[in-house]
Amino acid sequence: MSSTIHVRTVAEADLPAVRDLFYRCYGEDYPYKEFYNDEWLKRSIYQDSYLFLLAEKDNQVVGTASVYFEVGAYADLCGEFGRLAVDPEERGKGVGTALMEARLTFAEKRLHFGLTECRTAHPYAQRISEKFDLRPIGFLPQKVLLDQRESLVMMGKAFGPARELRRNNPRVIPEAFLLGQQALENSGFRPDLIAVENVDGYPIGFNCEVEELTESSLPSLLRIERGRLSRRQVFGNLQLSYGLFMLESRNSRYLVAKEDGRIVGAIGFTLDETGHSIKVVELIDLRDDVAGFLLKELDKWAQQKYAAEYIEITVSAYWPDIQRTLSNLGFVPVAYCPSFVFHEVERLDTIKMAKLYVPLDIDDAQLTDDSRVIFELVRQGFVEKRLGISVNETTRQMAIFDGLEEGELTKIAGLCHVIDKKAGEVILRAGEQGDVFYMLMNGRLDIYAPDNQTLIGHVNAGDFLGEISLVTKEPYNATAVAAADVKLIVLKQHDFENLINRYPRIGMKVMRNIAVSVGGKLNALGGLYSQIQNT
Repeated sequence: MSSTIHVRTVAEADLPAVRDLFYRCYGEDYPYKEFYNDEWLKRSIYQDSYLFLLAEKDNQVVGTASVYFEVGAYADLCGEFGRLAVDPEERGKGVGTALMEARLTFAEKRLHFGLTECRTAHPYAQRISEKFDLRPIGFLPQKVLLDQRESLVMMGKAFGPARELRRNNPRVIPEAFLLGQQALENSGFRPDLIAVENVDGYPIGFNCEVEELTESSLPSLLRIERGRLSRRQVFGNLQLSYGLFMLESRNSRYLVAKEDGRIVGAIGFTLDETGHSIKVVELIDLRDDVAGFLLKELDKWAQQKYAAEYIEITVSAYWPDIQRTLSNLGFVPVAYCPSFVFHEVERLDTIKMAKLYVPLDIDDAQLTDDSRVIFELVRQGFVEKRLGISVNETTRQMAIFDGLEEGELTKIAGLCHVIDKKAGEVILRAGEQGDVFYMLMNGRLDIYAPDNQTLIGHVNAGDFLGEISLVTKEPYNATAVAAADVKLIVLKQHDFENLINRYPRIGMKVMRNIAVSVGGKLNALGGLYSQIQNT
């Protein structure tokens, strides 16, 4: 006869047993030591924002679970089904199911949206979540640091009036479209996203002074409405208006931007020093270029000062400009949350975007079938982004793009694609009409005169050829052959022409650089031909 599982809220007298359970589940080396700390456990019992449950069997604590209500702003009515810990000897015996049932019973009365972030070292939590109709809406690659960096599957469910209050037809960048459509379908919403392609994002070339928040900065920042009130694009569980004491108690920080001594914006974030991760919670700005600057500056500080390995930000699914800005900075959409936040008179969808500062290592994740669909979409996004970053780095080194700003380089890199050629393959041939510009990522090309016999030079990694094709379809004046296996970045003349029609400033700079490049090559060729004739 099996024993009955009883679920109730945790009382102070239960804390030693709860702490021992965490030891059995996570071991002595678990990095988040607060779970073993009596003071932290005691605060968790009495916090209004935290529901702390335990499961008993035969008067023994065999599991715990929680619901955290401050995953968003208070009015968002959003909660996170937190850590579900089950005694290793009791797994598969209904303990996790009983705890999940108790959490959902409570959530259905209080929440509009519930989410959980499930480990991928095993599919245990994913299966329990799916059993109770929480569906995969995201995959967070290497978000947490345990024995090593581990990924999480984000799963969600809408409650109560969340569906009726949802604003329809979010506008998202193409990189977020498939993920968003899949998440909406998984969650039982009608997929109604609009993909917006021609969006540039915010300027990120602006520069000003940056300092961390002090008490003297607070009044000036609170007077800025954009970002905080009138134009909320970033959503988090903390806001500047909560006050410095609460912000500091939650390990939150702000980078403040000053222009000629005047405060023009700030970006707020929580820093998890144990897990080497950052979560952006608020963006305040007077202008678009300030917003772009602050996002870029935090990206830099995350790497250089805070030694972050993972950073995430939740943004509006109706504001493609900030989505594009983050994409330009190397962020990838990793989760789509329908009806996630309450804003003014309706509920908004959000997109969670993340960036890794360590190599992508997610292929060992253990996933359910439904989770794997989301995983593949996010994985592909990171693969494409890494390739795009590599292309961007290559274009940044090219003299032909000298003088372009970061955002302008990103626009050009977005038009490029990468091809591989084997040793001996002809890349371009003298006399053939040219409409492609090539940049060499690795390997070497041999360059021959129009007779296809006389070797006149080489193109090495980091160099380029065919630049005249960007401005005219004149025939190539030399032949290029792969001396070894090579990887090339390709930019077609038609795509480049469309770009400079929209952004004449890019065209002017590139045309100037092409003139310098072609002039230099003609002088070099003239000298070479003179040497050949004199031998």
